Amino acid sequence: MILQALIAYAERENLGGDPDFEKVGVRWLIPLDDSGNLISGPIALAENSNDKKPKPKEMIRPFTSANELNQGDKSHFLCDTLERAVLFLDQKALEKEAARRKQHEYFKSMLEEAKSACPDMEAKLTAVLKFLNDEKSLARLHEQLGAEKAKPSDNATFSVGGMNLLESESESLKSFWRNHRKKVAAGKMRTRRICLATGELTETLDTTEKIKGVPGGLATGTNLVSFDKDSFCSYGLEQAQNAALSAPAELKIRSALNALIEKSRNQNLVFQNTICLHWTRQPVEFDPVDTLATANPEQVERLLKSVQTGRQVVDLDANAYYALSLSGNGGRIVVRDWFESTVPKVQQHIAHWFIDLGIVNYDGKSIKHEFSLGQLLWALANEKLDKPLDAMPHGAPEELLHAALSGGPVPQNILMAALRRETIDRVSGGNESGQRKPFLPARFALIKLCLLRSPNRKENQTMTEKLDPNSKDVAYLCGQLFAVLGRLQLLALGKVGASIAERTYGGVATRPATTLGPLFTKVPAYLKKANERFPGAGTNKQKEIEQICQRIEAQGGLPQTLGLEEQGRFALGYYCQLAAYRARHEEEELEKKAEELSE
Repeated sequence: MILQALIAYAERENLGGDPDFEKVGVRWLIPLDDSGNLISGPIALAENSNDKKPKPKEMIRPFTSANELNQGDKSHFLCDTLERAVLFLDQKALEKEAARRKQHEYFKSMLEEAKSACPDMEAKLTAVLKFLNDEKSLARLHEQLGAEKAKPSDNATFSVGGMNLLESESESLKSFWRNHRKKVAAGKMRTRRICLATGELTETLDTTEKIKGVPGGLATGTNLVSFDKDSFCSYGLEQAQNAALSAPAELKIRSALNALIEKSRNQNLVFQNTICLHWTRQPVEFDPVDTLATANPEQVERLLKSVQTGRQVVDLDANAYYALSLSGNGGRIVVRDWFESTVPKVQQHIAHWFIDLGIVNYDGKSIKHEFSLGQLLWALANEKLDKPLDAMPHGAPEELLHAALSGGPVPQNILMAALRRETIDRVSGGNESGQRKPFLPARFALIKLCLLRSPNRKENQTMTEKLDPNSKDVAYLCGQLFAVLGRLQLLALGKVGASIAERTYGGVATRPATTLGPLFTKVPAYLKKANERFPGAGTNKQKEIEQICQRIEAQGGLPQTLGLEEQGRFALGYYCQLAAYRARHEEEELEKKAEELSE
Protein backbone atom coordinates (compact mmCIF):
# COMPACT_ATOMS: atom_id res chain seq x y z
CA MET A 1 0.00 0.00 0.00
CA ILE A 2 2.92 2.36 0.67
CA LEU A 3 4.08 2.18 -2.94
CA GLN A 4 0.61 2.75 -4.38
CA ALA A 5 0.05 5.75 -2.08
CA LEU A 6 3.38 7.25 -3.17
CA ILE A 7 2.56 6.74 -6.85
CA ALA A 8 -0.82 8.42 -6.36
CA TYR A 9 0.89 11.38 -4.69
CA ALA A 10 3.40 11.68 -7.55
CA GLU A 11 0.59 11.64 -10.12
CA ARG A 12 -1.38 14.21 -8.13
CA GLU A 13 1.60 16.57 -7.94
CA ASN A 14 2.83 15.83 -11.50
CA LEU A 15 6.14 14.48 -10.18
CA GLY A 16 8.47 12.20 -12.08
CA GLY A 17 7.21 13.26 -15.47
CA ASP A 18 10.54 13.21 -17.31
CA PRO A 19 12.90 10.32 -16.52
CA ASP A 20 15.74 11.86 -18.53
CA PHE A 21 16.10 15.01 -16.41
CA GLU A 22 16.17 15.79 -12.69
CA LYS A 23 15.99 18.77 -10.37
CA VAL A 24 19.28 19.48 -8.58
CA GLY A 25 20.84 22.21 -6.46
CA VAL A 26 23.64 24.07 -8.27
CA ARG A 27 26.02 26.16 -6.14
CA TRP A 28 28.43 27.63 -8.74
CA LEU A 29 28.28 29.10 -12.22
CA ILE A 30 31.60 29.27 -14.08
CA PRO A 31 31.38 32.20 -16.55
CA LEU A 32 33.33 31.90 -19.82
CA ASP A 33 33.50 34.12 -22.87
CA ASP A 34 32.95 32.77 -26.38
CA SER A 35 36.66 31.92 -26.61
CA GLY A 36 36.66 29.77 -23.48
CA ASN A 37 38.35 32.26 -21.15
CA LEU A 38 37.26 32.97 -17.60
CA ILE A 39 35.34 36.26 -17.48
CA SER A 40 35.46 36.51 -13.69
CA GLY A 41 35.58 34.34 -10.62
CA PRO A 42 32.94 31.65 -10.06
CA ILE A 43 29.49 33.06 -9.34
CA ALA A 44 27.67 31.73 -6.27
CA LEU A 45 24.09 30.62 -7.02
CA ALA A 46 21.35 30.52 -4.40
CA GLU A 47 17.58 30.19 -4.19
CA ASN A 48 17.51 33.15 -1.81
CA SER A 49 20.78 34.96 -1.15
CA ASN A 50 19.24 36.71 1.89
CA ASP A 51 18.89 33.45 3.85
CA LYS A 52 21.36 32.80 6.67
CA LYS A 53 22.40 29.57 4.96
CA PRO A 54 21.39 30.04 1.30
CA LYS A 55 20.38 26.86 -0.50
CA PRO A 56 21.89 26.15 -3.92
CA LYS A 57 19.79 27.27 -6.85
CA GLU A 58 17.53 24.53 -8.17
CA MET A 59 18.03 23.76 -11.85
CA ILE A 60 17.11 20.95 -14.25
CA ARG A 61 20.05 18.67 -15.07
CA PRO A 62 20.34 15.69 -17.45
CA PHE A 63 19.81 12.60 -15.30
CA THR A 64 22.53 10.01 -14.79
CA SER A 65 21.91 7.07 -12.50
CA ALA A 66 23.84 7.01 -9.24
CA ASN A 67 24.40 3.32 -9.95
CA GLU A 68 26.42 4.33 -13.03
CA LEU A 69 28.32 6.98 -11.11
CA ASN A 70 29.25 4.46 -8.42
CA GLN A 71 31.24 2.52 -11.02
CA GLY A 72 33.84 5.26 -10.70
CA ASP A 73 34.34 6.20 -14.35
CA LYS A 74 31.15 8.12 -15.22
CA SER A 75 29.92 11.65 -14.59
CA HIS A 76 26.85 13.83 -15.13
CA PHE A 77 26.38 15.77 -18.36
CA LEU A 78 26.79 19.59 -18.36
CA CYS A 79 26.59 19.91 -14.57
CA ASP A 80 28.46 17.96 -11.92
CA THR A 81 30.48 18.35 -8.76
CA LEU A 82 33.53 20.61 -8.86
CA GLU A 83 35.63 17.45 -8.45
CA ARG A 84 34.34 15.80 -11.62
CA ALA A 85 33.66 18.90 -13.71
CA VAL A 86 36.83 20.96 -13.14
CA LEU A 87 39.11 18.63 -11.07
CA PHE A 88 38.82 20.75 -7.91
CA LEU A 89 39.92 17.82 -5.76
CA ASP A 90 39.20 17.12 -2.11
CA GLN A 91 42.60 17.37 -0.46
CA LYS A 92 41.43 15.11 2.36
CA ALA A 93 40.57 12.29 -0.06
CA LEU A 94 43.43 12.28 -2.55
CA GLU A 95 43.21 8.49 -2.73
CA LYS A 96 40.23 9.12 -5.03
CA GLU A 97 42.22 11.30 -7.41
CA ALA A 98 42.64 8.62 -10.08
CA ALA A 99 38.90 7.93 -10.14
CA ARG A 100 38.09 11.65 -10.26
CA ARG A 101 40.42 12.13 -13.26
CA LYS A 102 38.63 9.30 -15.09
CA GLN A 103 35.30 10.94 -14.36
CA HIS A 104 36.64 14.31 -15.50
CA GLU A 105 37.75 12.77 -18.80
CA TYR A 106 34.28 11.23 -19.19
CA PHE A 107 32.73 14.67 -18.51
CA LYS A 108 34.78 16.10 -21.39
CA SER A 109 34.05 13.15 -23.66
CA MET A 110 30.30 13.75 -23.27
CA LEU A 111 30.82 17.38 -24.28
CA GLU A 112 32.76 16.21 -27.35
CA GLU A 113 29.98 13.80 -28.27
CA ALA A 114 27.32 16.49 -27.81
CA LYS A 115 29.37 18.97 -29.86
CA SER A 116 29.16 16.68 -32.88
CA ALA A 117 25.45 16.00 -32.41
CA CYS A 118 24.35 19.61 -31.74
CA PRO A 119 25.54 22.03 -34.48
CA ASP A 120 23.74 24.99 -32.91
CA MET A 121 25.66 24.50 -29.63
CA GLU A 122 29.01 23.49 -31.15
CA ALA A 123 30.70 26.85 -30.50
CA LYS A 124 29.52 27.00 -26.87
CA LEU A 125 30.62 23.44 -26.09
CA THR A 126 33.96 24.02 -27.85
CA ALA A 127 34.58 27.01 -25.55
CA VAL A 128 33.95 24.87 -22.45
CA LEU A 129 36.25 22.14 -23.73
CA LYS A 130 38.99 24.66 -24.49
CA PHE A 131 38.77 25.94 -20.92
CA LEU A 132 38.82 22.45 -19.40
CA ASN A 133 41.88 21.47 -21.46
CA ASP A 134 43.83 24.56 -20.37
CA GLU A 135 45.74 23.64 -17.17
CA LYS A 136 46.59 27.28 -16.35
CA SER A 137 42.95 28.35 -16.60
CA LEU A 138 41.91 25.44 -14.37
CA ALA A 139 44.60 26.30 -11.82
CA ARG A 140 43.40 29.91 -11.74
CA LEU A 141 39.81 28.73 -11.19
CA HIS A 142 40.96 26.42 -8.38
CA GLU A 143 42.57 29.37 -6.59
CA GLN A 144 39.38 31.38 -6.89
CA LEU A 145 37.25 28.45 -5.66
CA GLY A 146 39.58 28.04 -2.68
CA ALA A 147 39.26 31.72 -1.84
CA GLU A 148 35.47 31.39 -1.98
CA LYS A 149 35.66 28.33 0.33
CA ALA A 150 33.88 26.20 -2.24
CA LYS A 151 33.44 22.52 -1.49
CA PRO A 152 34.62 19.91 -4.01
CA SER A 153 31.18 18.27 -3.68
CA ASP A 154 29.35 21.47 -4.77
CA ASN A 155 27.58 21.21 -8.11
CA ALA A 156 28.68 23.59 -10.86
CA THR A 157 27.79 24.38 -14.45
CA PHE A 158 29.03 26.77 -17.15
CA SER A 159 27.84 29.86 -18.94
CA VAL A 160 29.35 30.83 -22.29
CA GLY A 161 28.89 34.33 -23.66
CA GLY A 162 26.16 34.92 -21.09
CA MET A 163 24.24 31.69 -21.85
CA ASN A 164 23.81 29.28 -18.95
CA LEU A 165 24.15 25.86 -20.60
CA LEU A 166 21.71 24.18 -18.18
CA GLU A 167 19.07 26.83 -18.77
CA SER A 168 19.52 27.08 -22.53
CA GLU A 169 16.48 26.42 -24.73
CA SER A 170 18.49 24.26 -27.11
CA GLU A 171 16.28 21.38 -28.25
CA SER A 172 19.26 19.69 -29.83
CA LEU A 173 20.99 19.32 -26.44
CA LYS A 174 17.83 17.78 -24.95
CA SER A 175 17.40 15.46 -27.92
CA PHE A 176 21.04 14.42 -27.72
CA TRP A 177 20.62 13.45 -24.08
CA ARG A 178 17.39 11.53 -24.66
CA ASN A 179 19.00 9.57 -27.49
CA HIS A 180 22.03 8.86 -25.32
CA ARG A 181 19.78 7.49 -22.56
CA LYS A 182 17.93 5.30 -25.05
CA LYS A 183 21.22 3.78 -26.22
CA VAL A 184 22.23 3.03 -22.63
CA ALA A 185 18.85 1.43 -21.92
CA ALA A 186 18.93 -0.60 -25.13
CA GLY A 187 22.22 -2.14 -24.03
CA LYS A 188 20.54 -3.59 -20.94
CA MET A 189 18.30 -6.65 -21.24
CA ARG A 190 15.33 -6.24 -18.94
CA THR A 191 13.10 -9.03 -17.69
CA ARG A 192 9.32 -8.88 -17.96
CA ARG A 193 7.65 -9.46 -14.59
CA ILE A 194 4.63 -8.32 -12.61
CA CYS A 195 5.37 -4.86 -11.24
CA LEU A 196 4.99 -4.91 -7.45
CA ALA A 197 3.46 -1.41 -7.39
CA THR A 198 1.10 -1.45 -10.40
CA GLY A 199 0.32 -5.16 -10.86
CA GLU A 200 1.10 -4.87 -14.59
CA LEU A 201 3.21 -7.27 -16.63
CA THR A 202 6.07 -5.10 -17.85
CA GLU A 203 9.83 -4.72 -18.08
CA THR A 204 11.24 -4.37 -14.58
CA LEU A 205 14.45 -2.89 -13.18
CA ASP A 206 17.48 -4.78 -11.93
CA THR A 207 18.47 -1.80 -9.78
CA THR A 208 16.51 1.15 -8.46
CA GLU A 209 17.74 4.72 -8.08
CA LYS A 210 18.72 6.33 -4.80
CA ILE A 211 16.48 8.46 -2.58
CA LYS A 212 18.09 11.68 -1.35
CA GLY A 213 18.00 13.21 2.11
CA VAL A 214 17.09 10.20 4.29
CA PRO A 215 18.80 10.76 7.68
CA GLY A 216 21.28 8.08 8.64
CA GLY A 217 21.80 7.07 5.02
CA LEU A 218 24.70 7.73 2.68
CA ALA A 219 25.37 11.19 1.33
CA THR A 220 24.98 9.80 -2.20
CA GLY A 221 21.49 8.51 -1.38
CA THR A 222 19.74 5.37 -0.15
CA ASN A 223 17.75 2.60 -1.83
CA LEU A 224 14.18 1.66 -0.97
CA VAL A 225 14.55 -1.66 -2.82
CA SER A 226 17.89 -3.45 -2.66
CA PHE A 227 19.17 -7.04 -2.44
CA ASP A 228 22.88 -7.84 -2.34
CA LYS A 229 23.14 -10.99 -0.19
CA ASP A 230 22.35 -14.59 -1.13
CA SER A 231 20.06 -14.84 1.89
CA PHE A 232 17.89 -12.06 0.42
CA CYS A 233 17.44 -13.81 -2.91
CA SER A 234 14.85 -16.46 -3.67
CA TYR A 235 13.72 -18.40 -6.74
CA GLY A 236 16.89 -17.29 -8.48
CA LEU A 237 15.87 -13.63 -8.42
CA GLU A 238 18.70 -11.16 -7.87
CA GLN A 239 19.09 -7.46 -7.15
CA ALA A 240 15.79 -5.51 -7.35
CA GLN A 241 14.02 -8.31 -9.26
CA ASN A 242 13.01 -9.73 -5.87
CA ALA A 243 10.68 -6.73 -5.55
CA ALA A 244 10.20 -5.97 -9.21
CA LEU A 245 9.29 -2.43 -10.25
CA SER A 246 8.79 -0.93 -13.68
CA ALA A 247 10.83 2.13 -14.61
CA PRO A 248 7.80 4.51 -14.63
CA ALA A 249 6.60 3.24 -11.22
CA GLU A 250 10.07 3.50 -9.70
CA LEU A 251 10.45 7.06 -10.99
CA LYS A 252 7.13 8.13 -9.44
CA ILE A 253 7.92 6.47 -6.10
CA ARG A 254 11.36 8.06 -6.00
CA SER A 255 10.06 11.49 -7.04
CA ALA A 256 7.31 11.36 -4.40
CA LEU A 257 9.74 10.36 -1.66
CA ASN A 258 12.24 13.07 -2.63
CA ALA A 259 9.49 15.73 -2.60
CA LEU A 260 8.03 14.57 0.73
CA ILE A 261 11.47 14.36 2.33
CA GLU A 262 12.22 17.94 1.30
CA LYS A 263 8.86 19.08 2.69
CA SER A 264 9.43 17.34 6.03
CA ARG A 265 12.95 18.73 6.32
CA ASN A 266 11.58 22.23 5.83
CA GLN A 267 9.08 21.50 8.65
CA ASN A 268 11.88 20.20 10.92
CA LEU A 269 10.23 16.79 11.13
CA VAL A 270 13.60 15.07 11.44
CA PHE A 271 14.45 13.55 14.83
CA GLN A 272 17.12 11.08 15.91
CA ASN A 273 17.94 10.05 12.34
CA THR A 274 14.24 9.54 11.58
CA ILE A 275 12.22 11.65 9.17
CA CYS A 276 8.42 11.76 9.38
CA LEU A 277 6.61 12.12 6.05
CA HIS A 278 2.89 12.84 5.69
CA TRP A 279 0.47 13.45 2.84
CA THR A 280 -3.14 13.04 1.74
CA ARG A 281 -4.70 11.36 -1.27
CA GLN A 282 -6.38 14.61 -2.31
CA PRO A 283 -5.02 18.10 -1.52
CA VAL A 284 -6.21 19.75 1.68
CA GLU A 285 -6.01 23.36 2.77
CA PHE A 286 -5.43 22.45 6.42
CA ASP A 287 -3.04 19.59 7.21
CA PRO A 288 -3.26 18.62 10.90
CA VAL A 289 0.31 17.23 10.96
CA ASP A 290 1.59 20.67 9.98
CA THR A 291 0.09 21.78 13.29
CA LEU A 292 1.91 18.97 15.10
CA ALA A 293 5.17 20.26 13.66
CA THR A 294 4.64 23.96 14.36
CA ALA A 295 2.07 24.05 17.21
CA ASN A 296 0.77 27.25 15.61
CA PRO A 297 -1.59 28.74 18.27
CA GLU A 298 -4.24 29.76 15.70
CA GLN A 299 -4.30 26.30 14.11
CA VAL A 300 -4.42 24.59 17.51
CA GLU A 301 -7.33 26.82 18.49
CA ARG A 302 -9.17 25.83 15.31
CA LEU A 303 -8.65 22.16 16.12
CA LEU A 304 -9.82 22.55 19.70
CA LYS A 305 -12.92 24.45 18.57
CA SER A 306 -13.68 21.71 16.06
CA VAL A 307 -13.93 19.24 18.96
CA GLN A 308 -16.05 21.60 21.07
CA THR A 309 -18.49 22.44 18.27
CA GLY A 310 -18.41 19.12 16.44
CA ARG A 311 -17.56 20.88 13.18
CA GLN A 312 -14.72 19.60 11.04
CA VAL A 313 -11.85 21.87 10.05
CA VAL A 314 -11.79 20.09 6.68
CA ASP A 315 -14.71 18.60 4.77
CA LEU A 316 -13.23 15.53 3.10
CA ASP A 317 -14.58 12.38 4.74
CA ALA A 318 -13.28 10.07 2.03
CA ASN A 319 -9.82 11.64 1.80
CA ALA A 320 -7.12 9.22 2.91
CA TYR A 321 -4.30 10.30 5.21
CA TYR A 322 -0.84 8.71 5.19
CA ALA A 323 2.22 9.01 7.42
CA LEU A 324 5.54 7.27 6.86
CA SER A 325 8.62 7.34 9.12
CA LEU A 326 11.96 6.52 7.50
CA SER A 327 15.58 6.29 8.51
CA GLY A 328 18.73 5.20 6.73
CA ASN A 329 20.94 2.23 7.50
CA GLY A 330 23.98 2.63 5.31
CA GLY A 331 22.77 2.46 1.72
CA ARG A 332 19.26 1.22 2.54
CA ILE A 333 16.04 2.80 3.77
CA VAL A 334 14.40 1.42 6.92
CA VAL A 335 10.63 1.89 7.22
CA ARG A 336 10.10 2.72 10.91
CA ASP A 337 6.36 3.22 10.83
CA TRP A 338 3.44 3.33 8.39
CA PHE A 339 0.08 4.86 9.25
CA GLU A 340 -3.06 5.05 7.14
CA SER A 341 -6.36 6.71 8.09
CA THR A 342 -8.73 9.45 6.89
CA VAL A 343 -8.37 13.20 7.19
CA PRO A 344 -11.35 13.73 9.57
CA LYS A 345 -10.18 10.97 11.92
CA VAL A 346 -6.62 12.33 12.00
CA GLN A 347 -7.96 15.84 12.58
CA GLN A 348 -10.04 14.63 15.52
CA HIS A 349 -7.17 12.62 17.01
CA ILE A 350 -4.74 15.54 16.79
CA ALA A 351 -7.31 17.87 18.36
CA HIS A 352 -7.57 15.46 21.31
CA TRP A 353 -3.78 15.22 21.35
CA PHE A 354 -3.53 18.94 22.07
CA ILE A 355 -6.34 18.69 24.63
CA ASP A 356 -4.46 15.90 26.44
CA LEU A 357 -1.26 17.98 26.39
CA GLY A 358 -2.90 20.91 28.18
CA ILE A 359 -0.92 21.87 31.30
CA VAL A 360 -0.62 24.96 33.44
CA ASN A 361 2.37 27.18 32.69
CA TYR A 362 4.88 27.43 35.50
CA ASP A 363 3.66 30.96 36.22
CA GLY A 364 0.32 29.36 37.13
CA LYS A 365 -1.61 31.99 35.21
CA SER A 366 -2.46 30.25 31.93
CA ILE A 367 -2.98 26.83 30.38
CA LYS A 368 -0.79 25.85 27.44
CA HIS A 369 -1.80 23.32 24.79
CA GLU A 370 0.48 24.38 21.93
CA PHE A 371 3.47 22.04 22.22
CA SER A 372 5.09 21.02 18.95
CA LEU A 373 6.43 17.53 18.35
CA GLY A 374 9.94 19.00 18.50
CA GLN A 375 9.31 20.59 21.92
CA LEU A 376 8.03 17.31 23.33
CA LEU A 377 11.07 15.44 22.05
CA TRP A 378 13.40 18.15 23.36
CA ALA A 379 11.90 17.53 26.81
CA LEU A 380 13.60 14.11 26.62
CA ALA A 381 16.95 15.50 25.44
CA ASN A 382 20.23 15.81 27.32
CA GLU A 383 21.75 19.20 26.58
CA LYS A 384 25.18 18.03 27.77
CA LEU A 385 25.54 15.61 24.86
CA ASP A 386 26.98 16.65 21.50
CA LYS A 387 23.72 15.36 20.04
CA PRO A 388 21.17 16.06 22.81
CA LEU A 389 18.37 14.07 21.17
CA ASP A 390 20.46 10.90 21.42
CA ALA A 391 19.21 10.71 25.02
CA MET A 392 15.69 9.92 23.73
CA PRO A 393 14.41 6.34 23.72
CA HIS A 394 14.99 4.71 20.37
CA GLY A 395 11.95 5.15 18.16
CA ALA A 396 10.40 7.95 20.24
CA PRO A 397 9.69 10.28 17.26
CA GLU A 398 7.68 7.77 15.23
CA GLU A 399 5.94 6.43 18.35
CA LEU A 400 4.78 9.91 19.39
CA LEU A 401 3.68 10.73 15.85
CA HIS A 402 1.76 7.47 15.60
CA ALA A 403 0.04 8.13 18.95
CA ALA A 404 -0.93 11.62 17.80
CA LEU A 405 -2.37 10.40 14.50
CA SER A 406 -4.14 7.32 15.86
CA GLY A 407 -5.30 8.63 19.24
CA GLY A 408 -3.58 5.64 20.83
CA PRO A 409 -1.38 5.22 23.95
CA VAL A 410 2.20 6.40 24.31
CA PRO A 411 4.80 3.70 25.12
CA GLN A 412 5.92 3.61 28.75
CA ASN A 413 9.59 4.02 27.82
CA ILE A 414 8.78 7.63 26.85
CA LEU A 415 7.19 8.27 30.26
CA MET A 416 10.21 6.69 31.90
CA ALA A 417 12.59 8.92 29.92
CA ALA A 418 10.61 12.08 30.79
CA LEU A 419 10.65 11.24 34.51
CA ARG A 420 14.36 10.45 34.40
CA ARG A 421 15.16 13.79 32.76
CA GLU A 422 12.99 15.63 35.32
CA THR A 423 14.73 13.90 38.24
CA ILE A 424 18.13 14.80 36.81
CA ASP A 425 17.07 18.44 36.39
CA ARG A 426 15.75 18.65 39.96
CA VAL A 427 18.88 17.18 41.58
CA SER A 428 21.47 18.72 39.25
CA GLY A 429 22.09 21.68 41.59
CA GLY A 430 21.73 24.28 38.85
CA ASN A 431 23.47 25.21 35.62
CA GLU A 432 26.92 26.74 35.09
CA SER A 433 25.69 30.19 36.15
CA GLY A 434 24.43 28.79 39.46
CA GLN A 435 20.73 29.08 38.60
CA ARG A 436 18.46 26.11 39.15
CA LYS A 437 17.18 24.33 36.08
CA PRO A 438 13.84 25.83 35.01
CA PHE A 439 10.78 23.63 34.76
CA LEU A 440 9.85 22.60 31.21
CA PRO A 441 6.06 22.71 30.78
CA ALA A 442 6.46 20.53 27.66
CA ARG A 443 7.89 17.73 29.80
CA PHE A 444 4.94 17.81 32.22
CA ALA A 445 2.54 18.00 29.29
CA LEU A 446 4.18 14.84 27.93
CA ILE A 447 3.98 13.11 31.32
CA LYS A 448 0.28 14.01 31.60
CA LEU A 449 -0.33 12.77 28.04
CA CYS A 450 1.32 9.41 28.79
CA LEU A 451 -0.76 8.98 31.95
CA LEU A 452 -4.06 10.00 30.35
CA ARG A 453 -3.59 7.46 27.56
CA SER A 454 -2.35 4.63 29.75
CA PRO A 455 -4.45 1.44 29.59
CA ASN A 456 -3.82 1.12 33.35
CA ARG A 457 -5.49 4.42 34.21
CA LYS A 458 -8.10 4.42 36.99
CA GLU A 459 -10.88 6.94 37.66
CA ASN A 460 -9.46 8.36 40.91
CA GLN A 461 -6.08 9.19 39.44
CA THR A 462 -5.46 12.91 38.97
CA MET A 463 -4.20 14.22 35.60
CA THR A 464 -5.76 17.68 35.45
CA GLU A 465 -4.35 20.72 33.66
CA LYS A 466 -3.75 22.57 36.94
CA LEU A 467 -3.69 21.79 40.65
CA ASP A 468 -6.58 19.64 41.83
CA PRO A 469 -7.22 20.80 45.44
CA ASN A 470 -9.56 17.86 46.08
CA SER A 471 -7.42 15.05 44.71
CA LYS A 472 -7.55 11.66 46.45
CA ASP A 473 -4.67 10.25 44.37
CA VAL A 474 -2.00 9.40 46.95
CA ALA A 475 0.91 9.67 44.49
CA TYR A 476 -0.30 13.09 43.34
CA LEU A 477 -0.76 14.16 46.99
CA CYS A 478 2.80 13.08 47.83
CA GLY A 479 4.11 15.34 45.08
CA GLN A 480 1.92 18.18 46.31
CA LEU A 481 3.13 17.66 49.90
CA PHE A 482 6.77 17.66 48.78
CA ALA A 483 6.25 20.99 47.00
CA VAL A 484 4.73 22.50 50.17
CA LEU A 485 7.70 21.29 52.25
CA GLY A 486 10.07 22.83 49.71
CA ARG A 487 8.20 26.14 49.88
CA LEU A 488 8.33 26.04 53.70
CA GLN A 489 12.10 25.55 53.57
CA LEU A 490 12.42 28.53 51.23
CA LEU A 491 10.41 30.75 53.58
CA ALA A 492 12.46 29.61 56.57
CA LEU A 493 15.98 29.61 55.15
CA GLY A 494 15.84 31.63 51.96
CA LYS A 495 17.83 30.52 48.93
CA VAL A 496 20.16 27.75 50.14
CA GLY A 497 22.91 25.90 48.35
CA ALA A 498 21.04 22.61 48.12
CA SER A 499 17.28 22.67 48.59
CA ILE A 500 15.09 19.78 49.66
CA ALA A 501 14.24 19.08 46.02
CA GLU A 502 17.87 18.96 44.96
CA ARG A 503 18.81 16.60 47.80
CA THR A 504 15.83 14.25 47.94
CA TYR A 505 13.58 14.57 44.84
CA GLY A 506 14.57 11.21 43.38
CA GLY A 507 14.12 9.41 46.71
CA VAL A 508 10.75 10.96 47.58
CA ALA A 509 9.41 10.33 44.05
CA THR A 510 10.13 6.59 44.37
CA ARG A 511 10.12 5.84 48.16
CA PRO A 512 7.94 8.47 49.89
CA ALA A 513 7.37 6.61 53.19
CA THR A 514 11.07 6.22 53.98
CA THR A 515 12.25 9.55 52.52
CA LEU A 516 9.60 12.00 53.70
CA GLY A 517 9.94 10.86 57.33
CA PRO A 518 13.36 12.45 57.95
CA LEU A 519 12.16 15.66 56.30
CA PHE A 520 9.32 16.00 58.81
CA THR A 521 11.82 16.16 61.70
CA LYS A 522 12.87 19.57 60.36
CA VAL A 523 9.34 20.93 59.90
CA PRO A 524 8.90 22.41 63.42
CA ALA A 525 12.09 24.44 63.10
CA TYR A 526 11.12 25.56 59.60
CA LEU A 527 7.66 26.62 60.78
CA LYS A 528 9.11 28.70 63.61
CA LYS A 529 11.72 30.35 61.37
CA ALA A 530 9.18 31.08 58.62
CA ASN A 531 6.83 32.78 61.09
CA GLU A 532 9.70 34.90 62.41
CA ARG A 533 10.63 36.13 58.95
CA PHE A 534 7.14 36.36 57.50
CA PRO A 535 4.50 36.50 60.24
CA GLY A 536 1.73 34.00 59.57
CA ALA A 537 3.51 32.37 56.62
CA GLY A 538 4.62 29.35 58.64
CA THR A 539 1.15 28.89 60.09
CA ASN A 540 -0.38 28.91 56.61
CA LYS A 541 2.06 26.24 55.45
CA GLN A 542 1.31 24.15 58.55
CA LYS A 543 -2.39 24.18 57.62
CA GLU A 544 -1.58 23.10 54.05
CA ILE A 545 0.65 20.28 55.29
CA GLU A 546 -2.01 19.04 57.72
CA GLN A 547 -4.75 19.10 55.09
CA ILE A 548 -2.68 17.14 52.58
CA CYS A 549 -1.52 14.65 55.23
CA GLN A 550 -5.16 14.04 56.25
CA ARG A 551 -6.05 13.18 52.66
CA ILE A 552 -3.02 10.88 52.40
CA GLU A 553 -4.02 9.12 55.62
CA ALA A 554 -7.53 8.66 54.27
CA GLN A 555 -6.00 6.71 51.38
CA GLY A 556 -3.96 4.45 53.64
CA GLY A 557 -0.94 6.62 54.44
CA LEU A 558 2.36 7.19 52.68
CA PRO A 559 3.18 4.38 50.24
CA GLN A 560 6.48 2.54 50.59
CA THR A 561 7.19 2.74 46.86
CA LEU A 562 5.75 4.40 43.77
CA GLY A 563 5.56 2.63 40.42
CA LEU A 564 6.33 4.28 37.11
CA GLU A 565 2.91 5.83 36.51
CA GLU A 566 2.64 6.80 40.17
CA GLN A 567 5.94 8.65 39.80
CA GLY A 568 4.36 10.50 36.88
CA ARG A 569 1.43 11.58 39.03
CA PHE A 570 3.85 12.57 41.80
CA ALA A 571 5.65 14.83 39.32
CA LEU A 572 2.36 16.43 38.23
CA GLY A 573 1.32 17.08 41.84
CA TYR A 574 4.69 18.66 42.62
CA TYR A 575 4.71 20.85 39.49
CA CYS A 576 1.06 21.96 39.74
CA GLN A 577 1.41 22.92 43.42
CA LEU A 578 4.41 25.15 42.65
CA ALA A 579 2.55 26.68 39.70
CA ALA A 580 -0.44 27.35 41.98
CA TYR A 581 1.85 29.26 44.35
CA ARG A 582 3.11 31.42 41.52
CA ALA A 583 -0.42 32.20 40.42
CA ARG A 584 -1.18 33.86 43.79
CA HIS A 585 0.17 37.37 44.16
CA GLU A 586 0.94 37.10 47.87
CA GLU A 587 2.83 33.81 47.40
CA GLU A 588 4.76 35.26 44.48
CA GLU A 589 5.81 38.24 46.62
CA LEU A 590 6.83 35.93 49.49
CA GLU A 591 8.95 33.84 47.09
CA LYS A 592 10.81 36.90 45.81
CA LYS A 593 11.49 38.19 49.31
CA ALA A 594 12.56 34.74 50.57
CA GLU A 595 15.02 34.26 47.72
CA GLU A 596 16.70 37.54 48.66
CA LEU A 597 17.39 36.19 52.16
CA SER A 598 20.02 33.69 53.14
CA GLU A 599 20.56 31.67 56.28
